[in-house]
Amino acid sequence: MRTVMLTAVMFLLSGSFAVAQQQRRYPVDPQSRWAVGASQKPAEELKAQLDAGKDVLIIDVRNARSFERETIPGAINIPLEELEEHLKTIPKDKLLVFT
Repeated sequence: MRTVMLTAVMFLLSGSFAVAQQQRRYPVDPQSRWAVGASQKPAEELKAQLDAGKDVLIIDVRNARSFERETIPGAINIPLEELEEHLKTIPKDKLLVFT
């Protein structure tokens, strides 16, 4: 019974994820599943940009509890499920780093 319930929950969650994917208002690369234009950077490269004074906004997309336990100094917390509603308020003139 427990396995069946777990499978049902996983099925429902995967269905919700698929619906959320279809409702996005920004283009997503089908291969990487990231927003178009997004790229990964090694931590060393980000550190070098921060040390050089580059205007960077670090957005921690984990839930508030995880953010409170530990995060990168200076990061702000916008949980992933709330990100789309905050996109209008995020400055466009900064390098955005999502973690």
